[in-house]
Amino acid sequence: KVQISTKIRKPQNKAGTKKKLIVPVRKSLRIKGEEPKEDSVDDLDIADALDEKIRNTGDRLLTAEEYFDEETQKNAIRVDGHFSSWVNPIIIQKHGIEASASEAWENNGGGKFSYADTTGSGKRRKKGMVSNAKADALKMFKKNPNQYFYRLNEPGEEQWLHDWSEEEKVLFLDIVRQHGCGDKWGLFATYIPHRVGYQCSNFYRQVVLKNGLVFDPNYMYTLVGTPVYKGFHHP
Repeated sequence: KVQISTKIRKPQNKAGTKKKLIVPVRKSLRIKGEEPKEDSVDDLDIADALDEKIRNTGDRLLTAEEYFDEETQKNAIRVDGHFSSWVNPIIIQKHGIEASASEAWENNGGGKFSYADTTGSGKRRKKGMVSNAKADALKMFKKNPNQYFYRLNEPGEEQWLHDWSEEEKVLFLDIVRQHGCGDKWGLFATYIPHRVGYQCSNFYRQVVLKNGLVFDPNYMYTLVGTPVYKGFHHP
């Protein structure tokens, strides 16, 4: 497999540079990469709630093949809705991360994972308590890299909060072609310098899927082209 460099040129707002890909406006600040307050509802939870609301209206949903024209269908990358790789090998080597998810978990404390105890500490969060997701993620750099990189960058790396550039879009699609996509966005983000998992997930839903660049069987479309998550596809 080809190793992808973690270096990418930061876009400059100067004459003569490539036009940036503008991300559509959305109420959530996280579409542009800004981290919400720790006690706010996770953006993916909001998206899932909206998807459920749309599904429950009874309005017809279309497959990607039904919604997009023949030219878009011809050029689209087709995935099964899953990211098939692990942490970027360059980051593994640099920071001594284990070679697999199971080894990373067991060799860094182990424990039983649950949504009430995402760190495997054995201390369950009390019902009604709001978790500090970013603080929990910070503890999981080597134990659960997917959880860490969903909210945080590689140590010492700046997080970019500006709109995604055309260069980043090309890199994003290259990763999709090599490893697939649709889940494990923290791991996916290790291949996209200066971005974290929730930024990649938002970009996927709001730009990549919406424009038919990738066809994901986990999503269908409203009559106006809004991607709606319908559930994991099991190949």
